[in-house]
Amino acid sequence: MTDRHVFTARLVVDRSGMGHVDVPAAVSKAIGRGKAPVEARLGRSEPFRGTLMPAGGGRHRLFLSKATRFAAGIKPGDRVRITAVVDDGKRDVPIPPDLREALVEADVLDAWEGMPPGKREHILGWVEKAVHEVTREKRIARSVEEALKRHERKVDRER
Repeated sequence: MTDRHVFTARLVVDRSGMGHVDVPAAVSKAIGRGKAPVEARLGRSEPFRGTLMPAGGGRHRLFLSKATRFAAGIKPGDRVRITAVVDDGKRDVPIPPDLREALVEADVLDAWEGMPPGKREHILGWVEKAVHEVTREKRIARSVEEALKRHERKVDRER
């Protein structure tokens, strides 16, 4: 089942440079609690994959990378029309063998797979863009660190 939602929201960019839009309450209510993977479009820009992330109080946020904002031609404070189609299907994000081996060795493969698909895709793109093998190895090590941080946060919450 897929749900299509169209709404207008203001772009907010925090001090770190991360951008997001707050999803209207009516859309969050229709989606329900928890994360919701989506294919979204800002205005008439090219569609991109993202995740509506819980923001508290039953509301969601859609985080927007700098590249996505630039491609859509939007700046902080701009109001933008967003079309988001909820994708209830599982998003398969294949893991390269060398990264999988490093995640298994560090015992954090489950934490990696628990990351939002968009974050995994972003990290994998970064790893794949490495020109030199040494750079790729460093990026794989950094990816394992990200999964380890996620694992540690989960363990801390369970205490």
